[in-house]
Amino acid sequence: MKLPKWIIWLIFVIVVIAGSYYTVVSLRRAAAPPEPAKTPSLDNAPVRLYGRVEPLHREVFLGPLQPRRVTKILVKEGMEVHPGQVLVELDSDVEQQAAQLARLRVLELESQLDRLLDELRREVPLTEIRPGEMQNALQVLVLRVRELESRLDLVLDELKRKEPLSQIGAVSEQDFSQKILEAKSIRSQIATATAEAELDFQQKQLQAESIRRQIATAKAEVELKRRELDKLTLVSPIEGMVYKLDVRIGELLTAQDYARIVLGERRKQIRMYVESYWFGKIRQGDRFQIRDGETLERIGEGTVTEVSQYVGVRDFRTEDSMERLDTKYAQAILSVDNSTDIPLGKLVLCDRTLSGQ
Repeated sequence: MKLPKWIIWLIFVIVVIAGSYYTVVSLRRAAAPPEPAKTPSLDNAPVRLYGRVEPLHREVFLGPLQPRRVTKILVKEGMEVHPGQVLVELDSDVEQQAAQLARLRVLELESQLDRLLDELRREVPLTEIRPGEMQNALQVLVLRVRELESRLDLVLDELKRKEPLSQIGAVSEQDFSQKILEAKSIRSQIATATAEAELDFQQKQLQAESIRRQIATAKAEVELKRRELDKLTLVSPIEGMVYKLDVRIGELLTAQDYARIVLGERRKQIRMYVESYWFGKIRQGDRFQIRDGETLERIGEGTVTEVSQYVGVRDFRTEDSMERLDTKYAQAILSVDNSTDIPLGKLVLCDRTLSGQ
């Protein structure tokens, strides 16, 4: 059926009018100044933060102070450890020999001191220094002085008996003079023996004091060697568990390998990175739901326990296409509930479910 011409013309006019109107309206909109976008309200926006899982109160790294080979491994990953428990022993043959020599040196000096003190215990009075105060000396040397004094007494007694006889000629003058010289000689020997006894006693005392100082030095050397040995034994400084133990027997460990042994408490926390526009809006007591940073699967909940008062850059990247590298972040600690078991170092996404206010 053929349409009348006037209907066709009417449709054509309507199309032209509609097209002209659309063109005019479009040109007006294009010529109008742009309207600024409305700032989104953070009060209504969901709080969503990225973070990493770490042990409660952070992890503990262990490593040797000097390069050594591993000789013994006493724990495994996942084991509970206690403060002071030995985890790994390193090669310490040289240090053990040095420590043994230091201990033997102490024993040698102590035996020398015991012998010297045993001699000094056998002291007896020698001479009177001043009224009521005697100079002591070793018993052997004092006996030598007493022996000479006894000989002198005998010679003096003999001189007393021979002196009147020499005056009447009953005893020869030569014999009497010889006894006088003998008495003088014995007096000289007594003086020499007394001085030697006093000097020897003082030397023994000084020697004993010197050995005591040597023993103190040797014991300090033993303590130093013991501490050097302790440096070659890696022990646990905390109560917790072994999260990572990437060492093998015979392998060389250096100070740069500190991240190969990781300890920490069994409970977990999440270090959340708070963007600048959330500053002041994250508070202690806030509850967060924890989700996997990759699959977004829900894996637990936690409570904010600390909020840092400084800002810095973040040390990891996410899959968020809107992520900015120049944004400053604060940090907040989210204490994970006891029932939650999340692998250490995992990237998670935290959504706030309840404000602490």
